[in-house]
Amino acid sequence: MAVERRSEHRESIAIARDTGRAGTDPRQPERPIKRLLFIADSAVADADDLPPSVRAIIDDAAELYVVPPSLPGRLAWLADDIDGYRHVADERLEVVLGHMHSIGASASGTPRRGSMLTVIADAVAEFKPDHILIALRSPEHANWQERRIIERIEARFGLSVTTYTVDPKGHTLPADGPLLLCFDASERAARAIKRAGALFARRDALVLTVWEPTALGSIAWSGVTASMVEFFRFDRAGADAARRVADAGARIAMDAGLQATPLAVQADGPVWSKILEIADRHDAATIVMGSRGLTGLRSTLLGSVSNAVVHHTDRPTLIFRQPVAG
Repeated sequence: MAVERRSEHRESIAIARDTGRAGTDPRQPERPIKRLLFIADSAVADADDLPPSVRAIIDDAAELYVVPPSLPGRLAWLADDIDGYRHVADERLEVVLGHMHSIGASASGTPRRGSMLTVIADAVAEFKPDHILIALRSPEHANWQERRIIERIEARFGLSVTTYTVDPKGHTLPADGPLLLCFDASERAARAIKRAGALFARRDALVLTVWEPTALGSIAWSGVTASMVEFFRFDRAGADAARRVADAGARIAMDAGLQATPLAVQADGPVWSKILEIADRHDAATIVMGSRGLTGLRSTLLGSVSNAVVHHTDRPTLIFRQPVAG
């Protein structure tokens, strides 16, 4: 199994090096990541445990700066028992830098004291990254300071974020399925697909559009048959519109160099839950989302959705933020 995963890593990185750089393909946008801030709240046991998508992002970055947060759990924090946790953070930094150097990344780093958000704020002010990579603990072992961290980063810094989770033994989920590209017809979602194409050229991708049906109960109480007919007609139109949106997203993905297949599905609960259901069904290697899409299909991909996806999955998640003009 380890040999197979190492082979997959090498193949993925080779593809990223050969086709993901600016100028190698006129369809590709400019190099996606120049300055990558790596927040290491956890560390893999070996560099070969890094997911292929994360390896591609690290390989693409021109500069890499590693920071391990050191704030412990609430009880230790309240008891001012933090020296041991600082030592653990220092050791984690040494391990992560060793991993980065072993895969050929030019990385530097420094330990910083404080909560994850404080550490990120200080590092952003000093390093001025254009992308943040966060190694989180697996959902069932998440630290209290990791909760809602994605919403806070989106609101405060306006930067694209990639997350992945590491279990207590230092391993990550060995998923080898397609990229799952969430698309809601917004410009941000389209840009996320294009940037994913620059990072993961020629990869298989599933373009997912989630649509939400009309609430039957709001009109069914009256017993008016004409309203019922109109309700079903409206939902059929919604399903057709979702398929058209997914098709459009797949065309964008193919133009970006991905091998894309469209998929439109109806939400039977929270949108984030349906995204994770599809990701599990297809063993998605990475979930890709645009940050705060504001148009199309009732604005399904909001910040709360991306936050929920990150904190309920072990899969790597890329949340691309559209830069603010001017």
